[in-house]
Amino acid sequence: MKKTRILLADDHSFLRMGLRTLLAAHKDFIVVGETANGREAVDAAKKLKPNIIIMDLMMPIMNGAMATKLVHEVSPETKVIILTTYGTSNELNLAIENGAFGVMMKDAAADELIGAIRTVASGGKVMPEACSKKSLTLNDNQLKILSLVAQGFSNPEIARFLGLSEITIKKHVSAIYNKLGVVNRAEAVALALRQGIIHQ
Repeated sequence: MKKTRILLADDHSFLRMGLRTLLAAHKDFIVVGETANGREAVDAAKKLKPNIIIMDLMMPIMNGAMATKLVHEVSPETKVIILTTYGTSNELNLAIENGAFGVMMKDAAADELIGAIRTVASGGKVMPEACSKKSLTLNDNQLKILSLVAQGFSNPEIARFLGLSEITIKKHVSAIYNKLGVVNRAEAVALALRQGIIHQ
């Protein structure tokens, strides 16, 4: 059995101990490390390459939102699940925009967390409804670009139309994919139309 490699990042040692005990009861998980702040989490992600990081949102030195962004830079295959006591906050929204694959409340039931880890490990996302709606919020440039994508324009054509560089367009398209949780243009357009973000 291939085990999901998990890193724990929380500044409360008792919470890490509880998580470690919980995860140890499941044979498909293995805890490969623990850290007490966001900076340590980034360093450990680079070194250990875990499949999943269970990341506290509010930590000293570096919070979970910034750590999530940096983790994706040093270990792109690592997926972050944010643990938080707050249903919504600017930091939580930023963590989602920075690529978190899951959000779990700290008072969630143990089986919910286990299910969330397995969902994220298999490529899915776990977001509370309020967070999902927030993560689908695109800025004006992204809405314009996605509308043009839906009309079949290529990146070079969109760049010329909007008077922007192709690199800028690519960055916006990548950000759109990240916010919508999709991997290609067809998925982005289909989801945006379904959610009413853009209209035909």
